[in-house]
Amino acid sequence: MGLQAVIVDWLDARFELADAVDAELYRRVPNYATAAYRYLGGVAMILVAIEFITGFLLGIYYVPDGAGNPAPAYTSVVFIQHAAYLGWLVRGIHFWGANLLIAVALLHMTFVFWNGGYRPPRELNWMVGVLVFLIILLFSFTGSLLPWDANSYLARAREMSIISGSGVLPDGVSEFIKYIVQGGPVVGPRTLLRFFIAHVFLLPGVMTLLLYIHFRLVRKQGPGEPA
Repeated sequence: MGLQAVIVDWLDARFELADAVDAELYRRVPNYATAAYRYLGGVAMILVAIEFITGFLLGIYYVPDGAGNPAPAYTSVVFIQHAAYLGWLVRGIHFWGANLLIAVALLHMTFVFWNGGYRPPRELNWMVGVLVFLIILLFSFTGSLLPWDANSYLARAREMSIISGSGVLPDGVSEFIKYIVQGGPVVGPRTLLRFFIAHVFLLPGVMTLLLYIHFRLVRKQGPGEPA
């Protein structure tokens, strides 16, 4: 096969892919899918993209180090807020976008449930959506410690007791869970580093995989029809 034939075949394959993408973009949405059911998922995806972009910009200046006095993590957040160009705006968008994302994702799940999106054959996609929502909550939980100020420190200390099942699980199990999450007996620099790794590397990877599966199933199965 000559070089010209290889190039022609390569271009043909790409144009066929483009035609398939166009067909997906212009696929009609069923009339029974309400406006909220149609758009809330898209709004949530836009907010996820905004969070990823603003989080990347914040990560340029953020220092994930809780040691020292004053702590470099807190100092870097102060620099972002008061010295970095438009840092206050990027941080504000990231903060309020995270809160809005939780509300939109919860509304999206509510409408999907109301329209029977949890029923077969869409039960797998419903479970994936629930996992995505839990990942969003974990994003909020891990990210709120990163400023490393007094409020975030004290709030995480209280929430750590809740997560570890303190008062519900046996004391040995509760302390073991708390030790694994915190990286030690108390909330400290190791906790900050673990939360940073989870917030910046682990959770985005899991979120990207789950969203890919979610969208593939949505495109294949379509929206659930109300009972």
